[in-house]
Amino acid sequence: MKKRLFVAIFGLLFVLLPFVNTEAIAFLSIVTAKQCPIYLVLEEKDGTVSQAYLGTPAGSFPIKSVEGYRPIQEMLLNAKNDDGINRFLWRLEFAKPDDPIEVMQLWVAYMPREKTIEVASGKTAHNEWYRIASQLPLPDGVFLFVSCEPDGQDEPLSHVFTITLTKKGLAFVPIPEVYEKLIPLAITFSQSRGTFDSERTKQIIGCLTHLAQNENVDNIARILNLKKEFKATWH
Repeated sequence: MKKRLFVAIFGLLFVLLPFVNTEAIAFLSIVTAKQCPIYLVLEEKDGTVSQAYLGTPAGSFPIKSVEGYRPIQEMLLNAKNDDGINRFLWRLEFAKPDDPIEVMQLWVAYMPREKTIEVASGKTAHNEWYRIASQLPLPDGVFLFVSCEPDGQDEPLSHVFTITLTKKGLAFVPIPEVYEKLIPLAITFSQSRGTFDSERTKQIIGCLTHLAQNENVDNIARILNLKKEFKATWH
C-alpha cells in the first residue's frame, strides 16, 4: 500500500512539474544562535536571499542588508568583558553570488542582562588581507571588522577596526596593542604586493599608526562602514 501511494505521488509530481513556475519557488530556512533566543528566517530564491527576518524576544525585524546575497557561515562569540557579564555577538556572513570575495557581515549583539538586541551590518572582503588580519590574536571581548571600501578594489589592503560590545551595545574602541601588531603586517603585505608607495597604503598605515597611539579617533571613525541598523529592547 505504501509503495503504491509513493508511486502515485511521484507520478502526480511528474505530471505537474512542467506547469510549475520554477522562478517563483522560494525556500525557507531558519538559522538559530545557540544559547541565545534569536534566529534568522531566510527566504531564498535561486540561491540568494530574497527576504530575511530576525526573530528576537522584542519581536521580528526585517533585515534588508543581506538581500541579494547567499549565506555562507555564522558564528556565536562570547563577548564577556571586564564587568564579568556574558554578552554575545552573533556574526553571520553572506557572499555576493557573482563575486564571492565581497561579503556582507551581519552583526547581532545580544545583551541578556540589559534585555537588548543591537544589529549592524557592513561589507568586508574575503581576500588575503582579510585572512591575515583575522588570524591576529585578540584580547577577550574584542572583534575585528575588516572593511571593504569601493576605492580599494585594485588594492586589497583596507582599514581594520576594533569593535567591542558593552552594555550600551556595539562600539568602535581603539585597542593600541592590536594596531601595533597590525602595522608591521600591513607593511609586509603591501610590500609583497608592490603597493607600499601608493597613496592608499600610506593613508591606511597612517590610520593604523594613529589608532596605535589613540589619536585622531573621531575622524577615523567616520570611515567605519559597519553601520548600526537598529536596537530593540524588551521587558
